[in-house]
Amino acid sequence: MKNNLNSTFLLILIVLAGICVYLVFKPFLVALFLAFVISQLFKKWYEKINQKFGNRPSLASLALCLILFFILVIPFLLTTSLVASETANLYQSIQKTDWQMRLKSFSEKPIIKSAGLDLSVFNFQDNGADNSPQVNDSLKKVSGFIFSAIKKTYQGVTHFIFMTFVVFFSLYYLFKDGDAIIKKIMTLSPLKNSEESQLLKNFASVSKATLKGSLVIAIIQGFLLTIVFLITGVPSPVIWGVITTIASLIPLFGAGLVWLPASIIMFFMGNIWQGIVIIIFGALVVSTIDNFLRPMLVGKETSLHPILVFLSTVGGIALFGLVGVLLGPVIIVLLISLLDIYQTQFKDELEKMNQ
Repeated sequence: MKNNLNSTFLLILIVLAGICVYLVFKPFLVALFLAFVISQLFKKWYEKINQKFGNRPSLASLALCLILFFILVIPFLLTTSLVASETANLYQSIQKTDWQMRLKSFSEKPIIKSAGLDLSVFNFQDNGADNSPQVNDSLKKVSGFIFSAIKKTYQGVTHFIFMTFVVFFSLYYLFKDGDAIIKKIMTLSPLKNSEESQLLKNFASVSKATLKGSLVIAIIQGFLLTIVFLITGVPSPVIWGVITTIASLIPLFGAGLVWLPASIIMFFMGNIWQGIVIIIFGALVVSTIDNFLRPMLVGKETSLHPILVFLSTVGGIALFGLVGVLLGPVIIVLLISLLDIYQTQFKDELEKMNQ
């Protein structure tokens, strides 16, 4: 009786302490989880750097954190600043442009007339008066959305800087002391050591294959199309490049959801050679580069199904923001790894139930 009372009391104290710790760590949970994921993805890099530094964990961890900062954070900040700049310019352009005259001029292009498109619904007038309710309402909504996006972007800068500090501060100790931390957790876990090792191995392997086979390729496709849009004079090329990166995660259609409409719009605007360049480069390079890069990046490792990558990425962005691009697929990988252990642990029982 006494032992049961002691165990119950101890369990209650652990649960209460766990709740308090959760509340304290709640603002940093995403950053801590992201740091853990990155530490597992780049563990081999740390081991190689540590060997070159003569087994000096602190120095190796610091060096790798600096390398990852320049690889991951600097390009992200540059891209974000370019997107913010282009968004601000787009907002100012929408505010200043006489869209009635622009649409009227567009409707008079030979390729529009030859296509038989009727744009009279916009109620063009020769004096260029802004008298189309449909156009005005649409432009107000678009400009309002863009202004809101700009405002939120600048508000999130401070939060991003702080969370980046938390990630890399945690990452330094996860590289240096990660094995000891994992070993401590394994001793407290009721799972077998072999199952825990397999879970960690599967988690790291599938995460690497998924990120390299889907996200990295999507980023490359977005970058390539950004260059093409820049050369062909497509407005706001960086914004469209980011959209291409997200669209590239969609199975079957991918980047074609961006470059195909862009080429068609170029043709209708009379920019023939630009449209030809976009459609040729998009079809022959951007949309087919996956077939060449995936075998090299993924190799024999098993990655998530494309539909799971897409859904987990979009869901991750909705739940965590931009870091959800990484966290979304990784959480799905964690669940699949746990289900593999469950399937192995209860293999006999499952076979009997499924007979």
